[in-house]
Formats: sequence, structure tokens, C-alpha cells
Amino acid sequence: MMSKYLRIIVFLSVFLLPILCNLVEHSASTILAVLILIEIYAWKTRKKSSGFTPSEKNIMWSFALYFFVCVLFFLANGLFRESASFHWNLDHELRFLAFVPVYSLFHRTGLKAWTIWYGSAIAAILCGFFSIYYIFDAHSAANALNVHDSLTLAEAMRVSCAYTPITFGQLSLAFGFMSFAGIRYFHKTHPALTILPVTALGSGILAGFLSGTRGAIIAIPFLVLIFFLQLGSFRFPWRNRIALVLAITFLSAGLYIMPGSSMDQRFRTGFTQAKAFFNGEGTGLYVVRLAMWTEAWKMFKEHPVCGTGKDGYNHIIEIKAAKNEVPKTIEKFYSPHNNYLTNMAAYGVSGLFILLAIFLSPFLIFIPALKTSGPQKDMAYTGIMLIVSFMLFAVTETIFYRNINISIYIILTAAILHLTASYQQES
Repeated sequence: MMSKYLRIIVFLSVFLLPILCNLVEHSASTILAVLILIEIYAWKTRKKSSGFTPSEKNIMWSFALYFFVCVLFFLANGLFRESASFHWNLDHELRFLAFVPVYSLFHRTGLKAWTIWYGSAIAAILCGFFSIYYIFDAHSAANALNVHDSLTLAEAMRVSCAYTPITFGQLSLAFGFMSFAGIRYFHKTHPALTILPVTALGSGILAGFLSGTRGAIIAIPFLVLIFFLQLGSFRFPWRNRIALVLAITFLSAGLYIMPGSSMDQRFRTGFTQAKAFFNGEGTGLYVVRLAMWTEAWKMFKEHPVCGTGKDGYNHIIEIKAAKNEVPKTIEKFYSPHNNYLTNMAAYGVSGLFILLAIFLSPFLIFIPALKTSGPQKDMAYTGIMLIVSFMLFAVTETIFYRNINISIYIILTAAILHLTASYQQES
């Protein structure tokens, strides 16, 4: 058995991860490094080997395969297209290997469910309160600088903290829905604690709207649908479903038009500029990614098997921009702002498969848990909330080009998978 002090550090690390990641820069990477170091020590001092089920092994292999496929194509493209000139730039991809030691560590420590439920709830609530403070502060600053341009004001009013508004809004929303999936856990602990996941959900949605992140808002109906299905195992499911849909609808409508929210401005401007783009009239600030998606798709169609390499997208865009074949605004972006197209352009169809593998392989444990009754069912639903959130965020953002997103996804997915599997074995 691992030292109780190390177990406490592991529990606190998982608990603090969602709370700190959005508010303190590099906190997610630091926690990931701490967990890996603890696992290395635990592995060296182990007295018996860890026993994993076939499903657990397949999931661990899918994360490891992500890195190895990227390395294979990195070497192949460097050898055949760059005259054997290699410049290592797979730091993000290397992090996916960390899933194996992190999951093994949770297997050794016997992680507790409160780390997930309370951590995600407190994180969403803090982000919601921070959003309100940020908007009031930004509004005061805009008045002091006499800023009246609607587009400039909309951008200035987007809430951000340690990272970009997109990261802040997406993670806040995900944490809110994840904690809400554990509402039965809080109620069984004490009925009064039900206020935590309810407040967390409202705070997460609030932070998503005030961040001006359209990708996060578009994810709301899908996450509501998941909880809509989860309510099937609650008492009075249809009454709760109607209440849920009405509450989310009225809350979202109110936040959409509330003073201080940039969402209405961003959606209207986005639709206008998207229409101009499809009419061949150029692009604007908000829809430049449409042009990037188009270029990435062209690269995939030209190289569907091997892709263009990790840096292929940037190199091709630089060449086309120099020839005025693409808008100059595209050149400053390092990726096409879509994780699926990013992987497909870089590694061909294999890039899409490995991305889907790390998204879908956890369902090997989650789906059987949904067919049972007990705490594993709600834990599986919160895992599905997390994965679906990231799958949707990946449509409008290259999420795995940011270390914070990789660390969050690896640690929380590993933690939720372990807890779900443990509950399954106990029952």
C-alpha cells in the first residue's frame, strides 16, 4: 500500500486540478508532473504488479498509440520531405504517454470520488464569480478609456484569466456540467449540498457566456441531452427533464442578452461575415477560421495517407500567403483551429483515427457502467460529459495544441475511468 502522505498528495492534486487550472498559469502541467513523479517512485518501490482489465489495457494503449503514430509520421515526413532534417516539436503529443503512469497511479492509490465531484463544482463556481468581477472591471476600464466601438468593446468584455477567453469559457462550462452529473452524490451526502452542483452549473454557463466563446455555447444542448438521458434513472424523470430544459433555456436566453455579454455581438458579426465568406467576398476577424478549415481540408485531400507533416500546414500557408493565394490573416495562426482537421492535415487519415481513439476508447468502460445502477453510473455520465465537451470543443479549436487542455483531459479522464471501474468491481 502506498504511503498515506503520498495518497493525500494524489487526492489533493486531482481535487485542486480543476480549481487551479483556469486561474493559475501552468498549474495543470505542474500537477501532471507531480503525479508522474509519484508514480515513478511508486513503481520502483512496488511489491506487486498492477492488474488491469482488458478494457483498461486497450484504453491505455490508445493513448500511447497516439504518440507513437505521431512519431512515426514525424520521422517519415522528416526523412522523405525535409532531407532528413529533424526538428523535435512533438512535446504536446508526448504528453499523451502520461496517461499510462497517471492511470496506474490512481489504480494504486484508490482514488476517492469526492476529488472529482467537489473539485469540478468549486472550480465552476469560482469561475462564475470571477467572470462577474472581470466584467465589472472591464466595463469600468472601457468607460475610463472612452471606448465605444461595438466590436472593440465586445472583444474587451470577453472574460479570460490565466489563458485565453476560449480556454476559460470551455473549461468552466465543462466543469459545471461534470459536477451537475453528480447531483445524486451530493444529495446522498447531505440534501443541502445539492446547492453546490446546481450553482456550479449556473456558474459554468455564466462563465461560458461572459467569455464570449461560441464553441462552448454550442456545446450546451449536447451536454443537456446527456443529462436528459441520465435523468431516466432518477425519480420522476420527465418532471425533472422538463424542469431542466426550461431552466437551461431561460438561463441561456437571459445570459445571451444580458448587459456585459459579448455573445450577441459575436454571433451576429460571425453570421454576417460567414455569409460574405461563402459569397466569395473575403473574410473577417471572426470567420477567418473558415478559410483555414478550407485550406486544411485541401491539404488532407492532397495527402490523405501520410499527411503534410507536423509543420506542413504552416509551411504551405506561408507559401500561399506569399503568393496572395490565401488571406494574410491566416498566416499568423499556427493551426486551422480545428483539432480534427489539424490531425488530418498533419498525419492523414491516421491522424483522425488516433484522435477518435483517445476520445472513444474510454467508452469501453463507460457504456457497461451505464447499464447498471449505483455510483458507477453517475461517474460514467460525468466522464461522458468531459469527453463530449472536448470532442465538441475540438471542432472550433485545436484544443490539444495547449498543454492545459492535454493535462486536464489526461488526468480527469484517468481519474473518472478508474473510479468507474472500481465501482463496477465493488458492485
